[in-house]
Amino acid sequence: MIKKFVLIPMMAAALMLMTGCFGGIEVNDRAFVQLMGIDKQDGVYLVTMQIYRSESGSSEPDTTKANSAAVYGKGTDISSAEADAELKTGKKLFLGHMKMLIIGKGIDDPADELAVFTDGSVSPSCPVVFSEDPSAAAGTLLEEGMFSAEHFLDLMTLAASQGKAVYTSLADITSDTGVMNCGAALPVIYADSEEKTVSFDGIVLADKNGTFGHITEEDILGVKLLKNDFEKDDRIVVPISVNGRSASVNITGAKTCFKTAFSGGKLRVNGEIHLKLRTAENPYGILEDTIEKAVRESVRDSCTSAYSTAVWYNSCDIFGIKKLVRKYCAENYNEYCGDQSRYLSESILTLKITSETD
Repeated sequence: MIKKFVLIPMMAAALMLMTGCFGGIEVNDRAFVQLMGIDKQDGVYLVTMQIYRSESGSSEPDTTKANSAAVYGKGTDISSAEADAELKTGKKLFLGHMKMLIIGKGIDDPADELAVFTDGSVSPSCPVVFSEDPSAAAGTLLEEGMFSAEHFLDLMTLAASQGKAVYTSLADITSDTGVMNCGAALPVIYADSEEKTVSFDGIVLADKNGTFGHITEEDILGVKLLKNDFEKDDRIVVPISVNGRSASVNITGAKTCFKTAFSGGKLRVNGEIHLKLRTAENPYGILEDTIEKAVRESVRDSCTSAYSTAVWYNSCDIFGIKKLVRKYCAENYNEYCGDQSRYLSESILTLKITSETD
């Protein structure tokens, strides 16, 4: 999914450096927004935009210098906050190249509030992440070459491929938490402006009531597998220990299938996960069958913990359970929708995990 979003930098550069008009507005009169942080405090929306700016003073960027700048805006809604930032730039904002949206805990209803971007101004595949301080995050790494926001996307792509983050797009969050009235998982981004570093730290849950909860980095593998989000180029390292002897295994492939059923007034969620494994390090010569069994147990623990946090404790459907009920238990769908939180918190999870060596 992330692969579909990544733009070819040279194409973007060529577009921004064209000398002609851009939708009736000269390119030099445009402010190209690369990344945006959004939060709300005391009813006031705060936006921080990382925009492209050439330090060379010409349309051709000097890649030896910073080529991005942070611009801030305030307003009674997101649109007016954008307009305030636009006035400060003195240029018309262009959001079509935006690499990431960063939202804060002040966003009460992500689907409703982010709907302003579903008019085609922002790519539906633009990833959405969470930060305790979106302004600080968006203002970090301004010196990272011509497109500093590219670095944010590169870091998230790498983290996702290693099972340390998941990808949730603008389209996902507006559909899942809005139209479907379910939940979404948002990677937590942490930025240290002094150290000039950006990292990821687990996942928060989101629904129509805002953001809440926290799934640790150790259980993101479980989220990724339960969401069936494994990509063909992913390589997730699973360290295991057997009787004090350690080994390391790569998950090179994974396929998850779910079905739901109702029994005794309870919702049953039955999943099958098939793993492709490749041993990376085995200095103690542990038997392959023993290693596979240990990996399956580790995966089961991660999946159960992720499901526990999201579904049992927070009644947040980030795994598409509502869609499964509609598909497999149509006769119970209205009943489920009428008391979704109870059915989720009391649901019974059954996992069958199989594996093969790659």
